[in-house]
Formats: sequence, C-alpha cells, structure tokens
Amino acid sequence: MEQTIYRIALILTGVINLGLAGWLFGGSKPYKQYDVYYRTRLLTTLWIAVFGLGYMIHGALMWRYTWPTAASALTVTYFHLGAICFSWGYTSLLNPKYLTRGIVLRDCLYYLFSIIIYWTVALQWKEASTYTALSFVPFFCYAALIVFVFYQTYNQVSYRLLRLSYGNVMGFVRWMQVCCDLIVLFGISSVAITGIFPTDFWPYTLLLVAGIGMFGYIAYSLNKYGSTIETTTEATKNVASKR
Repeated sequence: MEQTIYRIALILTGVINLGLAGWLFGGSKPYKQYDVYYRTRLLTTLWIAVFGLGYMIHGALMWRYTWPTAASALTVTYFHLGAICFSWGYTSLLNPKYLTRGIVLRDCLYYLFSIIIYWTVALQWKEASTYTALSFVPFFCYAALIVFVFYQTYNQVSYRLLRLSYGNVMGFVRWMQVCCDLIVLFGISSVAITGIFPTDFWPYTLLLVAGIGMFGYIAYSLNKYGSTIETTTEATKNVASKR
C-alpha cells in the first residue's frame, strides 16, 4: 500500500508539474521584450518540467525500491539543475547584470562534474547510504554558494528598492523573499532527506504533497509578477546601475 500511494503521488505530481510548466511557457510570449524576466520564466518552466519528468521516471521505475542509489542520483540530478535555474533566474531579477558567460560556464562545468560523482556511486552500488550521502557534497556546496549570493544580492538591493518611488516595488520585494525562501527550504531539505532516508517511501510522499503547493505558488506568483514587470524592471535596472 505504501508503495502504491508513493507511485500515485509521483505520477500525479509529475502531471501537475508538467501542466504548470506548460501554463508558464504558454504565457511567456508577451514578455519577450523584457529579457531578464522572460529568461526567468523560461528557466522556471524548464526546472518545473524537469522535476515533473523526474517524478514520473521515479514512478515508472520505482528505483527507490529496487536500486536506491540510482533513485538518489536521479533526485539530486534534477534538484541540482533546479538550483542552477534558480540562481540564473531569480538572482538576475534582483541584479540584471548578474548572469555572465563566466558564471554560465562555471555552473555548467560544475554540474557535469557533479553528475559524474552522483552516478558513479549509483553504478558502483545498488544500496550504499554512506557513499550516497557523500556524493551529495557537490550539490550542497553549490547550494550554499548560490544561496549566499542570492541573499547577499537581496539584502543589498531590497533596501534601495524600497526607498524608490515605484508603486509595485514593495510587492515585488516581498514576493522575492517568500518565493525564494520556499525554493531554498524545499530544495536543500529534500536532498538532505534523500540522503538520510534512501530506501524509505513515506518521506518522499510527504514531500511530493508539499511540493504541489510550492510549485503552484511559484508558477502563480511568477506569472502575477508579469503585471508589474515594467515598474520592477525599471527599478532593478536603476538599482543595479548604482552598485
């Protein structure tokens, strides 16, 4: 019964995520002129869709039961990609000059290096909780870096934004805080739980249920942010130019 509930939750969450990704992508075309926001929508579409596909692969193969190290490797693979999309998209919303070719190259090479580590453990052992936890170190190192950079940027920019006389800036700042707190909390805690409970089903079922609400909130709020895009784009541009 536990496995059945787990599989249903995976497939259901996967379908919902793909639906949210399609909704975001379908509504992105009117914002092409706003490069940073448009890119953030596409990056968010990408990682929500990848999570959805990842969940469905878990549901189809049930590696958590037959090959725990592979299930963990798959999980951290798409969570790491989500972390990259978060860094590129949401930090750029605060500082449009953040994303450079150097950062893109750095993150891509580090992601490739990390994937090799994740899957080397999976291919060597079917069940090895200690090695699995150690293989997650690259993810946590990258997560620590991007979280530090994001909140450093947020703290530097938010106070200046709030002092500006733009009508919708207050809502933008609050949205960034709540949205990114949720992403960071969900991402880091989910990978940590994967390392602690590599063969159990109930922790992931609970995470999947909680994730539905989080993904829905992110997609909804990012779409709603589009209604204030002109104001916030001008505000962040002005602040970034003063840094």
